[in-house]
Amino acid sequence: MFSRININKIIKAHYKSLSSLNGEGTSFLDLVLFIFIPLIVSIYLGINNISIKSQISNLVTALSILAGFLFNLLAIIHNSLGKIKNEIRARSLNEDALKLRFANEIHANISYNILIAIITVVSLVLYGLNVEFIDPNINKILLLFLNSICIFLIIHFLFTLLMILNRIYVLLDKE
Repeated sequence: MFSRININKIIKAHYKSLSSLNGEGTSFLDLVLFIFIPLIVSIYLGINNISIKSQISNLVTALSILAGFLFNLLAIIHNSLGKIKNEIRARSLNEDALKLRFANEIHANISYNILIAIITVVSLVLYGLNVEFIDPNINKILLLFLNSICIFLIIHFLFTLLMILNRIYVLLDKE
């Protein structure tokens, strides 16, 4: 029933792409960069009452535009994958096989970052809603939690975007 919206493959492919070139699991330093640093920053900003609530509309707009660009980039990478596969069939070179792996990983990274952009936009919209509970402590905790989640997702999105930019640069530099 939910197979049409199952995102597990995208998430698994993205985290699989964070492995070293020898393919021995996900790099610990990558997990630190993409998970722990955004988590620590978001918790720190949340604890110090630094809110992004006044910037929700700007953040939603920016993320929507970037997600649109990522969709276009996904189409470009898809075309590149076809060309690389044809080159491999014609010449069967190791360098082309590495390009294909790299292009497949970029494809996974872009798909994952589009997913993160969607989740972030939904989180920002939820954060922007003025839902009030009777207990003010629940309101405070909920707003702190949503603020921290949004900050985490934004930082995670930006780091992944920088990784994609770097990978595309390396792929095109090899051309």
